[in-house]
Amino acid sequence: MKSLLKFTLPLALFFMMVYTSCRKAEKAPASTSTTTAVNDTAASQIAVNLASSLDGSYGGSNANDAVDSVSFDENHDGPHHGKPSSTLCGFFTDSLVNYTTTCDAFKSHTGGNLTFYFNCKDGRPDGYKAYDSLNTVGIAKKYSFQNMVKQAYFIQCLDDEHTFNGVNGDIYTYVAINCFDKSVKPNIATGNYVLCNLVIDLKKHDIISGTATFHAFGSNNYGSWSLSGSMVFLGDHKAKVTIGDKWWIIDITSGQICSHS
Repeated sequence: MKSLLKFTLPLALFFMMVYTSCRKAEKAPASTSTTTAVNDTAASQIAVNLASSLDGSYGGSNANDAVDSVSFDENHDGPHHGKPSSTLCGFFTDSLVNYTTTCDAFKSHTGGNLTFYFNCKDGRPDGYKAYDSLNTVGIAKKYSFQNMVKQAYFIQCLDDEHTFNGVNGDIYTYVAINCFDKSVKPNIATGNYVLCNLVIDLKKHDIISGTATFHAFGSNNYGSWSLSGSMVFLGDHKAKVTIGDKWWIIDITSGQICSHS
C-alpha cells in the first residue's frame, strides 16, 4: 500500500498535466511564428521532463526524498518512505519493478529495474547512487501515453539535518502523449541531460541551484524540433532554459513560461 501510494500521487499529477496539454493543443490559436511556437513548447517540455524525472513522477527514484527515508518492501514494488534502516548501507538491488496504478479514469503499468548503492555515515545513509531503467504505459479517456526514464546519478546529503540533497549525474527521458482527438498531433520528446551540482531543498521540494546541459528532440502540434542547450535552476520552482541566443524562464512544475527573450 505504501509503495502504491508513493507512485499514485506523482502519476496523478502527471495525468493532470497530460490532460491540460491536450486541452491547450485543442484550443491553441494559429501562431504567427511556427518556429517560435515549436521552440516555446519544446523548451517548456525539456524543463518539465527533467523535473518530473527527478521527483519520481516517471517512476524512478525521487531526489526530493531524504536519503534515509528510502526503503523497500518485500514484494519489490519499488522505493518508498519507510523506517530508516542501517541495512541500506552497502549494495542493494531491486532488479524487478512491476506494478499497475489506477487513479479514477487513469490506468498505467510500470516495468523495469532499479539498482541502488548506499553510502553511510555513522551507520546512517547519507548518499546513494541510483541506476533506474523504467518504462510506463498508460491510457485515459482522452489520451494514451508512454514515458521511459533511465537515470544514473549520485545523491548526497549536504547537511547533518538531511534537509538538502546534492545531485550529479545523467538522465535519459522519453515521453510520448497521444491525444485521441486526431486534430492534435502526438507530443513526443526525447532528452539526454547531464546534471551538475543541483541542490534540492527537501522541505520545499525545490531545486534551488545547479545546472544541467541537454540535447533533446521531438515533435509537437507545431512541428519537429532538435535542440541543445543548458538550464540554470533558480529556486521557487523555476529554471532558465537557454538555447543559442534565446532563453526562457519556466515554472518546472507546470511548464508555464514566465518570461522569455
